[in-house]
Amino acid sequence: MSKQVPSFSFVVPALNEEKSLPAVMEEIASAALAGGVLDYEVIVVDDGSVDGTAKAVAGLNSQYGNIKYMRNETRKGVGKSFLAGVAIAQKDYSLIVPGDNEFDLDFFPGAAASLSAAGPDFVVTHVLNPWLRPYHRRAISFLYLHLFNFLFRTDFRYTNGIVIYPTAWIQSAKLLSGGYTFQSEALLKARREGKRFAHAGMNIRPRVHGKSKIFSFGVLAEVLTSLARIKRAVRRATLTEADK
Repeated sequence: MSKQVPSFSFVVPALNEEKSLPAVMEEIASAALAGGVLDYEVIVVDDGSVDGTAKAVAGLNSQYGNIKYMRNETRKGVGKSFLAGVAIAQKDYSLIVPGDNEFDLDFFPGAAASLSAAGPDFVVTHVLNPWLRPYHRRAISFLYLHLFNFLFRTDFRYTNGIVIYPTAWIQSAKLLSGGYTFQSEALLKARREGKRFAHAGMNIRPRVHGKSKIFSFGVLAEVLTSLARIKRAVRRATLTEADK
């Protein structure tokens, strides 16, 4: 049984993405139109940019008229920036769209149709053309995914792409991680709750402006610490469930 096309909040974490944001906004507008989505908002979370990101957002809002802007005075990272944007989201579903314009939203019309058909609770994407990324980034992603699946006995194909969440669910999720593991933790929580997933292939494209800000030794330490914290929490929850 079909239902009305839902509304969407596109949350765009942006760190020094002045040059990329116009293409991101055009991509979002085109994807929404192709998906028949008339009710949507864009929330740009400026993660302490020192370029003209704020000015770019102001100009884009005068053009599109549906952009909210918030700023972290100090850098918080992509996870905390997304969750801060989600906290003020007002639409049915929320999804992250990185401000570097790396992710192609061609999958979105099909995802919107799936959600309109009262099918899944979440839509989870996986990358169709990973070879466009540098070898070291592919290797790190491969190792991270297999480590996560091993630790938590899951079989996810990818956890760090675009996920479409029910807004009320992600707002109340109370995640332990606000860093790069936040989305893996969210999907693990949803899986444990028995939520239904639809999967969609997503293409990426080479970055045009700036450099990737994802990998560093600090990020690696944060990821390992977060995984250990999530593992302890899952173990405690499993023991509590067993005692009931």
